[in-house]
Amino acid sequence: MPDSTAITGPAPQPALGPAGLPAPPSRWRDNAVLVAVGVLGLAWYHRVDVISGFSAISGDTGDTRLVTFLLEHGWRALNGTAPIASPPMFHPAAGTFGYADAFVLHGLVFWPLRALGVDALTAMQGALIAWNGLTYASGAWLLRRELRLGVIASAAGAALFAYNSAKFNQFVHIQLQPLALLPVLVAVVLRLGRATPVLDRRVAFRRLATLALLLNLQLLSGVYVAWFFCFWCLLFALVLAAMAPTRAWLLQRARAWRRPLAGAGCVFGIGLVPLLLLYVPVLRETGWRSYGDAQGMIPQWFSPLLMGDTNLLWGWVEGALPGLYAMNFWWEHRIGLGAVVTLGWLVLAVAAGRALLQEMAVLQEMAPQAGPHPSTAAPTLPPRLVGIALVLSVSLFYLLGMKYFGRSPWWFAFHTVPGIKGIRAVARYVVVLALPISIGLALALDGLLARAGRLPAHRRRWAQFGLVGLAALALVEQAGTRQGYDKQRELARLDRLAARLPAGCDAFYITSHPASKLSNTEVQIDAMFVAQRTGVPTLNGYSGQDPKGWKLYFIREPAYLSLVNTWVQERHVAGLVCRLDDPD
Repeated sequence: MPDSTAITGPAPQPALGPAGLPAPPSRWRDNAVLVAVGVLGLAWYHRVDVISGFSAISGDTGDTRLVTFLLEHGWRALNGTAPIASPPMFHPAAGTFGYADAFVLHGLVFWPLRALGVDALTAMQGALIAWNGLTYASGAWLLRRELRLGVIASAAGAALFAYNSAKFNQFVHIQLQPLALLPVLVAVVLRLGRATPVLDRRVAFRRLATLALLLNLQLLSGVYVAWFFCFWCLLFALVLAAMAPTRAWLLQRARAWRRPLAGAGCVFGIGLVPLLLLYVPVLRETGWRSYGDAQGMIPQWFSPLLMGDTNLLWGWVEGALPGLYAMNFWWEHRIGLGAVVTLGWLVLAVAAGRALLQEMAVLQEMAPQAGPHPSTAAPTLPPRLVGIALVLSVSLFYLLGMKYFGRSPWWFAFHTVPGIKGIRAVARYVVVLALPISIGLALALDGLLARAGRLPAHRRRWAQFGLVGLAALALVEQAGTRQGYDKQRELARLDRLAARLPAGCDAFYITSHPASKLSNTEVQIDAMFVAQRTGVPTLNGYSGQDPKGWKLYFIREPAYLSLVNTWVQERHVAGLVCRLDDPD
């Protein structure tokens, strides 16, 4: 196991360079390396945007436009021109904003850009690029400033966290992109871990309340990210509680910080109110998801091998797996992080298991010597055990969230853990686990570089060159390509479509030519944008949920017009309902 003293040491120590000597953490060359790696990674991650001179936006015309529509609705609600709970879709169903995430973090960039007069798609593009850059910056800050790792390990770890292949393959699910709050949450926990048991209760409350508010903000931005992070934290705490020394530390802190913990719990509960107001009505209407809804999206044995068919090094793997594309939700199984990361983590997991057995053996030997009167000194949090818990908790998450011979331990979690029944796309947990994986591998790399710095001169450079090359290869393995679309052309197309809506309509539905190349999802979103532009609500819609009884998704189904009439009659849609033909 790498030395993880920096995780919970009593106070941060100066960073050590490769030779083991103190290295000033603010050297301009180190900062230049961190910035350069971040900018290069961001430029590749958004290469469609960069190469086009930002006239094109990364992603498809499905979920990217859906999120743009929702953020634009939020902007109009802030201006008092639209009801926040009910975007003009699925008319006349109410509360449909709660069918998707609230995307608050995206809005913190999107809405100011809209206030400056930037069009909606460009504002969405700016929000994506800004938050992906901040995700790297936040990870680099955690590794370099809080954990005091060297610049090479910090840059490599932050780039792996922000620009990894699993996150890249989930780009269209934009709620999974802004992860910048997660390193901040970890940093606050680290500072709590370093604090003495007699930490002032007001200081403890402020830190715990900060955790609560940041978690509330993440929940309002992306429920999946927040829930997966909390579940990993739960597993991390359970592993700590399973070891006697760390269990004693946890119990001592729980007793010492009873009031701050209770106060922070109240803060979290109050901060949860907007989320409950948004989603409880939806749950009452649609109910929780069943295990069958999630079963097809639980990773299988081959899932960690899949890095997307456009991956530069490993794109061929998908074609080598017979029957992959015939499997339901096959695209959700692209969770691979590359050979270097996977093998490196397996080595860490084996090392953590061995280290745990050694610690248990030592504790058993020491037990008879403790005598009948154990020490009354405050328990400490051994850094070695924290490192073990980090690695084992991530590994345990993988083991629970995998399918074996058609069955998965996730079934037990699904029926016991609160909130899990709102999680359908199980495989997306890798996007969040990339943070602890990056921390563990960055710690290992930093420790190995420090050891290499103590080798004789003729071996030192080769060892350092090999380690840096291995880290670079791990990042290159993440690289893939994607498609994009021209923003102005898309906006002009939507304006032309909106102009085709007949005058005097109180509501409308959309149709599409049988030979159209647009998917059902794209046509539905076209209708939503027309509704937003004209102020006339549409019976159509697209989101993470559908209203009860709504069956209008398949535009080209022969019975589509009959289903429209049924919806109009069952929901008592008043006024003139018009038909809009999508010519594309």
